[in-house]
Amino acid sequence: MIKSMTGYGVAERNLPLGKVAVEVRSLNHKYLDISLRLPRGFFTLEPKVRDLVKKGVSRGQVDLTMRIDPSASTVPRYRLEADTSLAEEYIRLLDSIKEKFGLKGEVTLDHIAGVREIIPFLERKEDTEVYGEEIASVTEEALRALNDSRRKEGEVLEADLVGRLEQARRLMEEIKDRTPLVVDAYRERLRERVRALLEGSDFDERRFHQEVAYFAERSDVSEEVIRMESHLRQFESKLKEEGPAGRGLDFILQEMNREVNTIGAKATDAEIAHKVIELKGELEKMREQAQNIE
Repeated sequence: MIKSMTGYGVAERNLPLGKVAVEVRSLNHKYLDISLRLPRGFFTLEPKVRDLVKKGVSRGQVDLTMRIDPSASTVPRYRLEADTSLAEEYIRLLDSIKEKFGLKGEVTLDHIAGVREIIPFLERKEDTEVYGEEIASVTEEALRALNDSRRKEGEVLEADLVGRLEQARRLMEEIKDRTPLVVDAYRERLRERVRALLEGSDFDERRFHQEVAYFAERSDVSEEVIRMESHLRQFESKLKEEGPAGRGLDFILQEMNREVNTIGAKATDAEIAHKVIELKGELEKMREQAQNIE
């Protein structure tokens, strides 16, 4: 079953540090190109996430974005920590001012609490390694959704390719059936022309048959037809294989184009030439579709 290189997948999971959402998109690319966007503090998990992508995807441009929604966190986002050295210095300074200016009153806790630098709000640093397994699990879930999407689009591509494959087979059968008739038609045309030119003179039957044989050999496409039929069978077989098939299909299509170009070069018949043009059009559409396949 073939898969497209284009797809989309998303997965979410509630963790103590908040809701983790992993979104994966993939597009066509000659090789595997991975781009990761992870939240601040999660960069240590990048090698693990990258390996998971490589395990699930063999070709394409893959963009993975991970987001953390802290509003769903069960862990306090901030912590308080008193700077006692700063508080001591602050109290000493206030007492010094009181004494110098003869001021009354005592330094209270309200005075100290009003200074943000003494009791600051510090953002809590989470150890992301603790959540490595959970994050790997939600990443795998998003990649499964991506592959399901790629597989469904692959089914559409396969249906289109099978239809065009049958059309290519039909055209090849018509070319194959037409080829012997071209030689017969040439024989009759040549005979009439020679007779008209000779106007009753001796007709060299041996030389005539040599000329017909030369034409038949020069325009013979039987080898190309046989190879083309083989390529069509290989293409159909490749579509049914498990695993990545895009590069293999692209190579077979290159070989098909080579044979069709040779047939077109040898063709001296307008009907065959027309079918060759139609066949090349089908192969080009197949090539465009094959470039979307993993």
